[in-house]
Amino acid sequence: MNLPPPPQELMQAMQMLRSGNPAGALQLIEQALPSALERGPFLAIGSLAALHIEAFDRAIPYLRELVQLNPADRASRNNLAAALVQSGDDDGALAIAAGSTDAPLARIEGYIEQKRGRYQEALAAYRRAIEADPNDLAALNNLGNIYAELGEVEEAITAFEQAITLAPVEVPIYLNLAEVLREAERGPPRVKVLEDARAIEPDNVRVLTDLGMAYAQVDDLDKSMEVYRDAISRLDGFGEAHIEYGMLLEKLNRIEDLDALVAGLDKESAPPEASFLFAWQARRAGDFEAAARYADAIPETVLPMRRWQLVGGVADRQNLADKAFAAFERMNEAAVAKARPHVGKTYRQRVEADLALWTPEWRASWTPDSPGKEYRDPVFLVGFPRSGTTLLDTMLMGHPALSVLEEKPMIPRLVRHTMNEDIATLTPERIAELRDMYFAIARDNGWDDSRWLLDKHPLNMQRIPLIKRLFPSAKFILAERHPYDVVLSCFMANFTLNLGMRSFTDLDEAAKTYDAVWQSWHRGLELFDVDWRAVRYERLVVDTENELQPIAEWLGLEVTERMLDHTTTAKSRGHVRTASYSQIGEELYTRASYRWRRYAPHLRGVMPILHPWAERMGYPVEEEGEAA
Repeated sequence: MNLPPPPQELMQAMQMLRSGNPAGALQLIEQALPSALERGPFLAIGSLAALHIEAFDRAIPYLRELVQLNPADRASRNNLAAALVQSGDDDGALAIAAGSTDAPLARIEGYIEQKRGRYQEALAAYRRAIEADPNDLAALNNLGNIYAELGEVEEAITAFEQAITLAPVEVPIYLNLAEVLREAERGPPRVKVLEDARAIEPDNVRVLTDLGMAYAQVDDLDKSMEVYRDAISRLDGFGEAHIEYGMLLEKLNRIEDLDALVAGLDKESAPPEASFLFAWQARRAGDFEAAARYADAIPETVLPMRRWQLVGGVADRQNLADKAFAAFERMNEAAVAKARPHVGKTYRQRVEADLALWTPEWRASWTPDSPGKEYRDPVFLVGFPRSGTTLLDTMLMGHPALSVLEEKPMIPRLVRHTMNEDIATLTPERIAELRDMYFAIARDNGWDDSRWLLDKHPLNMQRIPLIKRLFPSAKFILAERHPYDVVLSCFMANFTLNLGMRSFTDLDEAAKTYDAVWQSWHRGLELFDVDWRAVRYERLVVDTENELQPIAEWLGLEVTERMLDHTTTAKSRGHVRTASYSQIGEELYTRASYRWRRYAPHLRGVMPILHPWAERMGYPVEEEGEAA
């Protein structure tokens, strides 16, 4: 039996669609549909034409009718759900997609749940999508993004690696994976991933900029600068690579190179973002009025953490305490907004939980110490962050007998390795294993094992039990500074938000963390025979030699000229990993001592927490104008 030919209007619409005229096809369908004897084919062509031109409001009625005519039509259901999402009707799309085992619908469900912050529901939906279609690239990529959002690093890495296996030339997936590795502080793998992305798209400025940051993370600063220059050469105008390169030059105290970079920009025609560089240059030159003008000109949406840090830092130098404090509040708000949501105990809560276990009974249960033989026990330079540890370690670097490592992960890694062990019952063999691990990590991080190791990591002050367990003869240098100044300075610092540094984005939490860490230090002194000496910041910047002399004698060393000439050491030490990078290359100054007095109105809420510690250390606590 011969079937009648398709209607002429339908054939014409199909031809228009094939020839790249979906708008014409849709118009023809809309004209012919009211008189069509069989609506299904007209609805199918009309919906496809409307989707092609993203006229979702015109596609949705056709798709609804198609699903009513044939509920088993999977393509139309999938297209309807997708069109509803595109039109903003997430509830309508979710009503169709929820619980589906069809890959496209499950992916749509996952997308909606992800957008609403319902991550567990989104994970379940994406897993269904991948079970239905293991090659569903979008589902794998989004799965990785959710795992990253939840801080489940290994799962995120696995999802992104599977996505890259499916689509080895999709550079955005490489960038997603590199971001996870950055947050997990896995520098070398991050470099590898971004170098792979660079091989695919060597002109991609986003890849090059991230790669420059990755090389900086692993302290390959020559390579970092080379990559930034490559990125800048490929830019038509100004870009983030300029800012990152300029910031690195400033951190390295290469002010002449920073000046050269700025000289290559036309201040009249440069975009507002370039004001970062102009402000940094002016600040370093001591022209704080110009620095403030440039900093205020930076758009608030451009790198907000750095912008507000710059605005606040310049305002502080202008003695505009209210403006500065407000800027640092904004900086911390921006940092928290950008960071992954925190899951689990805060750093302070972990310190308090450890402290609750450190009882005299626990200390009495310790098996005998097992002194090491191969290497001399290290010197540990500790002190709450922003207490002057970076200035002090720079001075100590000037002694040829010491090999100073700045905030390297030796003790933090051992903390992770012993997380499920009671260090009170460690065997001599286990202690020896952990000591060997410590020194191996130190060598990997630049320790010259022919010299005495000085391990500078401020928050090791709350790890006395583990350190004493492994290094019974360890010496501790404690950096002291007025508690009010320390907490204020932590609040004003743009730290990378790992678990501990997240504490400083809120002034109240910063003060409570200070209290917990100092309680931990003093509990350690009560329970253990700790060989320690203190260095006071306020004295160090006024009378350096007299403050260092007792420390040197205690260590069996002599104060050298190089120790007193810290600016020369600072210029030769390369990348400074702390928030003090811009200060250590300067001549000693006293402007940071008792700075808290200018900010006293903003600190009154935390003074009751900090006051006992200030009194215990013998610091004055009167506000400016109230001194006797």
